[in-house]
Amino acid sequence: MHLLDRYIFREWLKIFAMTISALVGLMLIGRIFDDMPHFIRWDVPGLVALRYFALQVPSYLPMVIPVALLISVLFILGFFHRNQELTAMRATGLSIFRITRVLWLSGAALSILLFSLNGTIVPWATERARMIYEAGEFEFVARKPTDNEKMPGQMSLFYAGASVRRTWTINRFSGYTGRGIGVSIYQDDEQGRPVKAWLAHFGYYDARLGHWVLEDGRELIYDPEKNQLLREPPFKRLELKELTEQPRLMLALNKKPHHLSINEIKGVLEMSGGGKTPRMAAYAVQYHYVLASPFCCLIVIGLALPFAVAGVRVNPMVGVSKSLVLFAAYYLLTNLCFLLGSQQYFPPVIAAWLPNLFMFALAAWLCRRVN
Repeated sequence: MHLLDRYIFREWLKIFAMTISALVGLMLIGRIFDDMPHFIRWDVPGLVALRYFALQVPSYLPMVIPVALLISVLFILGFFHRNQELTAMRATGLSIFRITRVLWLSGAALSILLFSLNGTIVPWATERARMIYEAGEFEFVARKPTDNEKMPGQMSLFYAGASVRRTWTINRFSGYTGRGIGVSIYQDDEQGRPVKAWLAHFGYYDARLGHWVLEDGRELIYDPEKNQLLREPPFKRLELKELTEQPRLMLALNKKPHHLSINEIKGVLEMSGGGKTPRMAAYAVQYHYVLASPFCCLIVIGLALPFAVAGVRVNPMVGVSKSLVLFAAYYLLTNLCFLLGSQQYFPPVIAAWLPNLFMFALAAWLCRRVN
């Protein structure tokens, strides 16, 4: 690495490290204030709570890294500009792109890092943290006296699997154990006519077998042509190998898309037949947004560079303010496209990638002008 590149990289890295540490620390403190009272009430062991908060850190990085990158690039280029170092570099015949080459390479490296995090560590950490939280709540409720055969941490569940044409209704369902009371499952044919139905007092998902098991119920068999019930044989225990819907993915539909990991969103989309229905559109947009978001690191540098090295002769804060306004516009455009994609005005891929493509073109034009 060239001496100039090492100098710029070292100075930038110090600011970037301090900024990202401060932002992650602030977000972690907020999470501690929100969740620690629950852990104390649930009597969760200290090491378990510590592991839960440690697992929150990876999920903050995709949000924090672009902001920290913007702040650090603005600060370091503004510092070079005020000290006339940038003027001295350009006086030697170096272009702006050559001077900031190491920053562009760092932005590309951070994009690759974010892409890798979003596909591996962030989903793993998000799911493990949620399991710790739900386990603490479940064990707390389980220690309390129950009545009327109510299950700890239970809820009612409705799920419609479009890809397999199945509709589920469970009166009382525990997301932690995957067990339910009052299970009703209806199977339709391609024309939406009833073919079969299973009504059971008790049902659960057997993770070892990979399918659902129903107990103490009836199987209803219909004639779809006549829409007539043919027979309803009872059963004590019935293994249904075709029912492979996983409880955690079924419950994911009760959560907002941005609260789920990319693996959970992918599972929901596969289980529901894709993002073609209005309800699934938001999940499809979020899935593509997670894939597109890492490239914002390059956009951030493209928005910060032109105003940090030019247009600050009167007041350095003028350039900084313009960069922040453009970054805010990028954020608003992303949310607007997400909303339009969720309402099916745009295809999910377009809704997720359009803000990046537009802002990248704008940043390239601004950088070309300043160079």
